[in-house]
Amino acid sequence: MEKASPFESFPPGFPSELAVAAYTTDNEAAWPPAIAAAAVEWFGSNGYAVLGTELWLLQDGAIQSLPIGLSGMREVHGNAVSHKGAKEVWSSYVSRAAAETLAYLKSFNCSDIVEHGQIFFNVVWASESDCGELPG
Repeated sequence: MEKASPFESFPPGFPSELAVAAYTTDNEAAWPPAIAAAAVEWFGSNGYAVLGTELWLLQDGAIQSLPIGLSGMREVHGNAVSHKGAKEVWSSYVSRAAAETLAYLKSFNCSDIVEHGQIFFNVVWASESDCGELPG
């Protein structure tokens, strides 16, 4: 997979086969849907919360984040995981975030996108210390 720009922000121990399969740009990484699920599983199994996804349609190296869908209009596709609850322990949040995101990826139908290009899902993840720095 050709990279848009250098990316060195994968967590320690992140599998090289997932890193190589990623389309990366600046501080973001995206994978084809089936591989995105494997990345989400790894994050969830290693203590990282997946905050959500955004569909990217790659066309000649450019990212289209609002591809044309079945409606004939540009559409937003992806998921957002709600914030960690005040009484929710980190491990429960990580499990919930992974489960919600995996359910979304499983339900996504590539044929809902009628515009031509390669479908990728940008996956946003955070460690427990990162989440302490996020706006509430």
